[in-house]
Amino acid sequence: MKKTDCEICDQKELPLNDTIKIDGKVYCANCLETHFPNQTMLAGKKIEKEVDPTICASCAKDFGEQELQKISTYPVCQQCEIDIKERVFPLWVKLFFIAVLLIVAISFAWNWKYYSAYSNIKKSNEYMQSANYGKATALMQLASEKVPEVEDIKSLATYFKGLDLMSRDKSTEALVEFEKLKDKLPPDYNLKPLIIQARVGSSFDRKDYEGFLEASKENLALDSTQAISLTSVASAYACLYAQQGKLEDKLKAVSYLDRAKKIDSNSKEMKDYYNMVEYRLYSRKVIKRSDFIKQFPNGWTK
Repeated sequence: MKKTDCEICDQKELPLNDTIKIDGKVYCANCLETHFPNQTMLAGKKIEKEVDPTICASCAKDFGEQELQKISTYPVCQQCEIDIKERVFPLWVKLFFIAVLLIVAISFAWNWKYYSAYSNIKKSNEYMQSANYGKATALMQLASEKVPEVEDIKSLATYFKGLDLMSRDKSTEALVEFEKLKDKLPPDYNLKPLIIQARVGSSFDRKDYEGFLEASKENLALDSTQAISLTSVASAYACLYAQQGKLEDKLKAVSYLDRAKKIDSNSKEMKDYYNMVEYRLYSRKVIKRSDFIKQFPNGWTK
C-alpha cells in the first residue's frame, strides 16, 4: 500500500486512496470536509485524485510494493483482470466494479460533486459484494441524485434497486425496474436473464401459471445445464396440475424433476426445491416457499 501525509493536519502514513490533492496540497478526508464543506468553495481550484497502484480497484487486495497493471486508470490484479475479460460473474453479487468507477473517473479534475458521487458508488459496490442490497441501492441512488445528468449512474441505481427487490422476493416490482433499463446497459449486466427471472416470480405471485411456465421455459433455454432451471419448469407444471388437474401436466412435472435430479441430487437447496414441487403434485396445493418452510421445517413426507 502506498502512503502519504496530510499537509493540512499533519496526519502521517495515510493510505493514498483516502486522500485528495487540491492546488498541489494533500488533504485527508476530515480536512477536506472541514475546509471545503460545499463544492462552490472549490471553484477555480485544481483537484487531483491519485489512485494507489498497489491496491486492486476490483477486489481491494493490497499487493504491498508491487504495482499492478491498469485497466484505464485503475490498477487491477491478474485474477480480477481475467474475471473481467471472461465476464463470469454471479448475477447477484459480483458486479462490474471497474466499469462503475470509470463513469466518474475523468470528473475529479473539474467538479466536487463527482468526487462525492464516486465515494457513494465505491461504498455501494462494497455493500453489493457483501450481498447487502438495501444499503447498496440507497448509496447508488444517492450518487445518482448528486449527478442527475449522468445517465449511466441513474441506470445503475435502477439496476441495483431491481436486484434489491428480487432479493426480497418482490419480483413484480423488480420487473418494473428492469424493464426501464432495456437498451441502456451492456450485455455484461445480464439484464435479459434478470427480466426473465423477474417474470417467473411475478407470474407465480399473480397465479398466472401459464405465464410462469412460459417464463420458466425461456429461462431454461438460456442454460439447460442448471438443475434449478429444470426444476422451475417442473414447478410451473405442478402449479398447472394443482390448478386444473390435468394428468399431462403432472407427468411433465415429474419428467422435468427427474432430469433436474440427474444434474444435482445432493445439494440441500435443490433437495428442498424438489420436496416442495413433490408436495404440490401430491396435495394439489400451491403455497409460497416461505410458507412451505414454515409449515414443513424438516421437509414434507407423504
